Amino acid sequence: MAKKVAVLVGTKKGLYILRGDTNRQKWDVEGPQWAPAPIHHAMYDPRDGSMYAAVNQTWGGSRIEHSRDMGKTWTTSSNPKFPEGSDRTFSQTWHIEPGHPSTPNVVWAGTEPAALFKSEDRGESWAIVQSLDDQPTRAKWVPGFGGMGLHSIAIDAKDPKRMSVGISVGGVYTTTDGGTTWTQDNKKTGGDSERPDVFYCIHKLLAHPEESGLRFMRVHEEVYWRDPNETTWRHSTAGLPSNFGFAAAMHPRDRRTAYVIPLDGMTRAAAPFGIGVYRTQDKGKSWQKLEKGLPQGAPLETLREGMHNDRLDPMGLYFGTANGDVWASRDEGESWTRIAQYLPYVTSVHAAMVE
Repeated sequence: MAKKVAVLVGTKKGLYILRGDTNRQKWDVEGPQWAPAPIHHAMYDPRDGSMYAAVNQTWGGSRIEHSRDMGKTWTTSSNPKFPEGSDRTFSQTWHIEPGHPSTPNVVWAGTEPAALFKSEDRGESWAIVQSLDDQPTRAKWVPGFGGMGLHSIAIDAKDPKRMSVGISVGGVYTTTDGGTTWTQDNKKTGGDSERPDVFYCIHKLLAHPEESGLRFMRVHEEVYWRDPNETTWRHSTAGLPSNFGFAAAMHPRDRRTAYVIPLDGMTRAAAPFGIGVYRTQDKGKSWQKLEKGLPQGAPLETLREGMHNDRLDPMGLYFGTANGDVWASRDEGESWTRIAQYLPYVTSVHAAMVE
């Protein structure tokens, strides 16, 4: 049974760790680590207690760091590296994802330029997934506003050989054989104009942690839901104040519930409708704004890794903002409390239950 909660907060100037107990009422703030380097993503691996961080500094080069002692000390791993003769060079890491519980030493990383890397030694070294890199459609991938990155890695709850990745701007690719082969996975019902070659820019793709085949996706424009055994993404944006946004989360037990934070597509902020977390409890058919305790009407901003949840009951939900605040809900979004402020621009939030 977890006795504590740790929230790893990546910012544009280092990593912070917020530590609290399972009551989630009092928090201690540690950091920054690696300031002023930007941290695109940091995560906790529940399989062995490791922590990982994507440190993307402009001098000395980007790198992945890992900790085996809950963030007390960190070690630099061997960087992801494109094969000799490749037309691309590693720039930065966008996302790090624990492998399936049945593959305890496997960790995945998504990079810019868009590529998927696999570690089979708990993040000590990385090898490119060549089968995805060899996709003939890769020539059509183009940079989004934030760059051309592979930033979403959605591993199936039950089947370790089934996973999907999201690329900006390259769409969704899915494997059912552990990465030996990949297929474009962009068929949809409703939503924005069709692109026959690739989906519109993916912002966040999630796999449900318990239900095999259940997916939820936040695209540049629109939100999509997909139930197990479905092969088409179902448009699920109706009821939101805008069709744009980055952050997304899924309830770890309720198969019908997910969360997004809508933003204005031009300003990238929650204007004019004000910051709020929107919840669906019917697979995206309707949405409810959850804003109790949040600053009313505030045009705040959050990024693609900016929201995450713990797995306690009731579930805790967390998000960070561009002005350096971290907000938490102990009651599945019904009410909110600010648990950190005056941090640098928050780029990622990851909640973990720890011993």
